[in-house]
Amino acid sequence: MKKDPLKYFPYSLVAASMVVFALFLAITSVWNDAPIVDEIPHIGAGYSYIAKGDHRLNPEHPPLAKDLAGFSMMIAGTKDEAAFNSRFWTKDINGQWEFGRKLLFDSGNNAVRLIRFAKAPQLIFFILSAVIIFIWTRKLYSRKAALVAIFLFAFSPTVMAHSRFVTTDMPALFGILLGSFFFIKYLENQTNKNLWIASLAFGVAQLTKYSVFLLVPFFLAIALIFVFLNFKKKKIIPSFYPLLSTIFIIAIGYIFVVWPVYYFHTWKYPIELQHSQTQYILESYGNRFMANPIVYISGVPVIRGLAEYGLGLLMVNQRSIGGNTTYFMGEVRNWAWPQYFPIVYFIKEPLPFWLLLITALLFSTAKMKFSIFNFQFSKIRDWSKEHFTELAMLLWLATYWYTSIRANLNIGVRHLMPVYGFTFIILSGGLAAIYTAVKKKPNSLYAFCLLLLVLFSWYFYENLSIYPYYLTYFNQAAGRPSNGYLYVVDSNLDWGQDLKRLTNWVEKNNISHIYLDYFGWADQNYYLGNKVIRIYAGKYNNARDFLRDNPLGGYIAVSATYFMGSREKPETSYAWLDNYKPVTIIGNSIFVWHITP
Repeated sequence: MKKDPLKYFPYSLVAASMVVFALFLAITSVWNDAPIVDEIPHIGAGYSYIAKGDHRLNPEHPPLAKDLAGFSMMIAGTKDEAAFNSRFWTKDINGQWEFGRKLLFDSGNNAVRLIRFAKAPQLIFFILSAVIIFIWTRKLYSRKAALVAIFLFAFSPTVMAHSRFVTTDMPALFGILLGSFFFIKYLENQTNKNLWIASLAFGVAQLTKYSVFLLVPFFLAIALIFVFLNFKKKKIIPSFYPLLSTIFIIAIGYIFVVWPVYYFHTWKYPIELQHSQTQYILESYGNRFMANPIVYISGVPVIRGLAEYGLGLLMVNQRSIGGNTTYFMGEVRNWAWPQYFPIVYFIKEPLPFWLLLITALLFSTAKMKFSIFNFQFSKIRDWSKEHFTELAMLLWLATYWYTSIRANLNIGVRHLMPVYGFTFIILSGGLAAIYTAVKKKPNSLYAFCLLLLVLFSWYFYENLSIYPYYLTYFNQAAGRPSNGYLYVVDSNLDWGQDLKRLTNWVEKNNISHIYLDYFGWADQNYYLGNKVIRIYAGKYNNARDFLRDNPLGGYIAVSATYFMGSREKPETSYAWLDNYKPVTIIGNSIFVWHITP
């Protein structure tokens, strides 16, 4: 019997090395980032939770990622008196944006140092997600497949970009993986121990992002499928135990994790203030059947923490319905495009990923073609029982993609982060199946391994080629990052991350002043001092207007989001700058022109 030449290959060590190298790239690439738009309220709110035990800021996002940032900032030694004495804390309702900016830039702190401290612990979600992906893929398929899954995960430009931010997108990916892994493990082995672990994992998942609430109907759906696949006529009542247990898992997760965590976050939040602010925030919420109970229990001691959780859910739901103004492929509007997420996902993932996916799909389709001619319902049921985990993953992918496309909210590829984990696992399993099918055919095996080597090398190159600007990655179909702004902007490309790099460029070139329209909430004067002159779309409608204020010429910089978004109205458009070639583009996200007489 021929021995496996890779029997003693150190798969776990190589996987760990990949993750460590990816962490190195993530940390060094974000070192000179300014805080992105969403980090300003998240960092400020997270610090306030830890320092004050008060959840009045940023209730539309769960606290887990923000808490980590807050703990880290406490360790760093944050000066906070000016922020907590400001009206943004004492008077404003959810004054999250100005409070965060006040804390970081106007309280005597070294903002650059604090921002690095806040970002660092967010990589925990990346590490834990990698661990789950490796263990789960190894369990489902093989160690080789697990190594492939880790490689695809660790060096995905999108995953790496969002692993470094104080936001809820990477935590959501982790929450889906964590909750689903332990829930399916319980269904496969229904012990009391596994029930409690699944419950706690579900509870933790609910603290990552409110869209993870979709695990509730998802768990119920796969529990029903499990009951159907394992139904026994002679044991009707016991057959339904998994469904009943699922309800218990959800309840336990809320009672023993979500409730205590939110209790801690509201225990110093004055009850009268919480009640009045909840009432104010939900005043415009249309469905009073949902809003009124939340408002009521926000004033009830002990359980008012659950009201804060419910408030966040309703705020997210309201925003999803209301939409947001977005630029997409030459059009600006505040309602969603059904093709938005499919197109953005396609151009934001490396082409070798798509070629790997197509290869796996073609192989699966070929196998399926033969089984169609011998279709039997019993075989479908047997396959579903044997591949229950993959079936559950596919159901999640279908559900999440459907809800994302149907929602009236186009907020960037980051919204799709919850599908990345299962996609990499299933893809790796598909590639492993091809390897198994061809390994006894030397010529086919060599050809397949050569194909994998080429595509994996290309995938790795795509990651290194975009360093350190991971957020701005676009593949060749979109014309690479230099043309990405023609398709989408905002968190797909320009999230305010390059203000510090702009400052470095201004200082290096001894520029006395620069006109700037900056998409972000970082304090421009903190970075650029008196060298920055803030402008807005419509301030100058042509070069003549600009030279009227600057007879000798000057520099004008515009963030890509505002540059493309301004084209909604001719009277406020920056389109006149198309006649000039930028002297530089900072980090692919801020265009800089030198206008001369």
